Amino acid sequence: MIPIEAVLVANPRVRNTKLHKEITDNIGQIGLKRPITVRRLPAGDDGTKFALICGQGRLESCKALGQSRIAALVVDTDEETGHVMSLVENIARRTPRASEMLEQVGVLRSKGYSDAEIGKKIGCTASWVNHVGTLLERGERRLLTAAEAGHVPLHIAVQIARANDSEAQELLLEAYNRGDLKGRKVAVMRRILENRARSGKRHSPEIYGRGGSQYKRMTPEELTKLYQRNADEHRRIQKRAENTQSTLTVVQQIFKELLANAEFRKLLKTEGLTSMPKPLAETAKKSGLV
Repeated sequence: MIPIEAVLVANPRVRNTKLHKEITDNIGQIGLKRPITVRRLPAGDDGTKFALICGQGRLESCKALGQSRIAALVVDTDEETGHVMSLVENIARRTPRASEMLEQVGVLRSKGYSDAEIGKKIGCTASWVNHVGTLLERGERRLLTAAEAGHVPLHIAVQIARANDSEAQELLLEAYNRGDLKGRKVAVMRRILENRARSGKRHSPEIYGRGGSQYKRMTPEELTKLYQRNADEHRRIQKRAENTQSTLTVVQQIFKELLANAEFRKLLKTEGLTSMPKPLAETAKKSGLV
């Protein structure tokens, strides 16, 4: 743990404001998953003792959250090597697949390791492991998949997992009102809760050791594959939703242009077609065509 004010950001990068806010909110809820990397500097008059190699976003988020110290990996290297390491980190960074994390957390928990011990082994905070472990133990694979796909913050997924069906709907509404869930994410989560209410939870007692003996026991490999399929399905659902929204936008524009044509409106009246779907009618009304 080193003082945040002692870290010099030699080559700052401009960040995506929206994405960085999400990172900050996530760190605020579940803690820092991965330490920053720094190299030592000769003590300077400005109080800096370290130069940042990678982790500017994490550093800025912790500072914005009012934290004075941050977990850091301190490497003994010169300025040139540190600069190369920073470039490699930014270009070749690879985030482990959700299925890999799931397998590691599930297997280590089944072997009796604590959340803190697991976090140390896989480079995550104990609170993050606890959230993931809670979802795994409760059989909430759908919620865990949704959290990994970015449809819902992890801490909200845990709250939903601990709630009954009616309470889960209320939590979803509260998250929407707070702005934690917007647009397509709300629709995705509603479908997840509907499936959850209809078919219940599914989990592997062999791995997580809790109830549910009526379900088929699965090996870690089988569970990993199933989890990855669910994640892929969520991505396909999101893609279809985006395509549908794009198509509807084009259709509305087409009808807007048609309704602006006097001959077309006359033809509609002649054929007795005096009503239209509500979204189209609203578009026409906003355009002053009806």
